[in-house]
Amino acid sequence: MMGDRGKNDKKISIKINGEKTKFDEDLLVYDWKLGESETAAGEEAKDDGFDWILPDEEAEPPQEYKKIHYVSGSKKKKKSFINPFQDSVNLVMSLIGAIVVGAVLGFGTLKVITTTDGPATPAATLQENTSAGKTGDQQAVSAVELKDFSTSILQGGVFSTEEAMKAMKESLEAKGLPGASVEKDGQFFLLLGVSGDLETAKTFGGKLKDQGVDVYAKDFVIGSKGINASKEEKTFLEKGNALFSAIAQASSSGMTGGTADEATIKTIQSGVKELEGLKVGQDSIASMKKSLMDAGNLAAAMKSPEDAQKAQEGLLSYLQLYSGL
Repeated sequence: MMGDRGKNDKKISIKINGEKTKFDEDLLVYDWKLGESETAAGEEAKDDGFDWILPDEEAEPPQEYKKIHYVSGSKKKKKSFINPFQDSVNLVMSLIGAIVVGAVLGFGTLKVITTTDGPATPAATLQENTSAGKTGDQQAVSAVELKDFSTSILQGGVFSTEEAMKAMKESLEAKGLPGASVEKDGQFFLLLGVSGDLETAKTFGGKLKDQGVDVYAKDFVIGSKGINASKEEKTFLEKGNALFSAIAQASSSGMTGGTADEATIKTIQSGVKELEGLKVGQDSIASMKKSLMDAGNLAAAMKSPEDAQKAQEGLLSYLQLYSGL
């Protein structure tokens, strides 16, 4: 019996992870009590027993599979910071650039304009260079320098402001004493008469003092200056200043009851005739020419102090216009 059992031993074959594992188990029963105890032991072991899980032949992949890419720290992309004010900064910089470019262009344009159309060059650097061509009746204009212009005058006052000078001038004109205003060295001079020499000016001033007008006889010089003038305008100014002295001498003598000598009258007449043929284009110089020629004609034909007074008015007008050139 035992021999037959050995031949027919039962074998259990279990696959784990696809591999067969052989287990031999001898079924030995000694007695019922022993089997009962083994059964009890088996029940106790059942609580702590091992649950066999037999996997299928082919494992199914998980429903979701995500591939994880690991990136090293050195290759990890850094998040870039976006400045919310970047657009505003770019706009401001563009505006500043445009302003700078405009300022440079404007300065260059202004420099060209002031170079070509600016005032006359100062007398210290003046040269007689032609600055405009001659077209039709328009004469060529060049920079010229006028020399010092001196004469003897009757000074009615010196003022620090033009307003004060004008107030005094209007007051004297109301009394029938016309004057001329001349600015020199930052001061405003009120001139009431002119003369060819200082002694005649003093005699002339004494007569005005008798009329209640306080004057001071002195030599007066208008310094050299540079202006833009045509060739004939330059000639007029040079000859006009010389004629001015002759007319001043004759008219100041006439104001004191005297008369001009024959030589002075001939000088005045020839001078007026010479100026008459000169063409001048600038308004200020044209006004000077008219004032001087009228004074010359009055002085040459002077018959009374009233004629001399009118000649003086023309000379004062000439002097005021000349100082403003």
